[in-house]
Amino acid sequence: MNTLDIIKSNINNTIKETNYNIGSKYKGKVRDVYDLGDKLFIVTTDRVSAFDVVLDTVPFKGAMLNGLSNYWFEQTKDIIPNHIISIPHPNAILVKKCTILPIEVIVRGYLTGGGWREYEADGTVSGIALPKGLKKNCKFDTPILTPSTKAKEGHDMPISVEEIIKQGIVEEKLMRKIADTALKLFARGQELVAKNGLILVDTKYEFGVLDDGSLIIADEIHTSDSSRYWYADGYEAAFKAGEDQKGLDKEYLRRWLMDQGFKGDGKPPVIPAEVKAALAERYEQAYRMITGKAFDFNQSNVISSLDEAVKNLTK
Repeated sequence: MNTLDIIKSNINNTIKETNYNIGSKYKGKVRDVYDLGDKLFIVTTDRVSAFDVVLDTVPFKGAMLNGLSNYWFEQTKDIIPNHIISIPHPNAILVKKCTILPIEVIVRGYLTGGGWREYEADGTVSGIALPKGLKKNCKFDTPILTPSTKAKEGHDMPISVEEIIKQGIVEEKLMRKIADTALKLFARGQELVAKNGLILVDTKYEFGVLDDGSLIIADEIHTSDSSRYWYADGYEAAFKAGEDQKGLDKEYLRRWLMDQGFKGDGKPPVIPAEVKAALAERYEQAYRMITGKAFDFNQSNVISSLDEAVKNLTK
């Protein structure tokens, strides 16, 4: 069977929600997190959201996102330790419990997206003054850090490294280490995906501190959900023509929803099987392009196999 046929035959073989009696549970948009005391058990479900609304499930989505992060944790462990203890299931990880720092560290290699809109308005990105006359989607001479604070409600707010230190959000020595590490991680990401014909344009990182004070990378890293990727072969021509870059498509579902008249308010439309399958196919393409490897489809019952992994975890 080809990829699309495998996906279609597993359209309902998904994890929507878990309810294991193994510790207190926190439910995010995509992840179910179980607090086991000194560890966390994190299940990346197959839930899919758009416009901040959880809509349905997409087959293999959770395993592909989990696999992407695990690939990158392995590729960057010489730069910084990560939170992984073990990978008991394609959709799940057992991780070290840490204190997540209250900032998102965003690294930008190109002037695009929200950074471009900010630059157009006042010539800066996250408080960093940039030269005049830069063009949309241009490459920075060196990547820049544009952190943001994590808002409990509303939107995250851009903040500079210096302001983070000044406000005492993160202690100076630690913040300098975070900044240096983030740039090294980004350089490693750009280096590896360039071999697969991709450009890592920008991404976000989450850092945590263990009880002994050591810094680790946590959450997800360089996934197609947390990063922007463009195809390298068309970059120069599109840039010179002032056209949008071709990238790994994260907007397919949003465009389909808008075509149905849904933008986050009211009752969302039912997502047809063919749309879910097409979305899963795009996730598989992203996995293959980013890692350079085909995704290994496991077609066993995903809920049963996860139940078994949880049983083994608690033995």
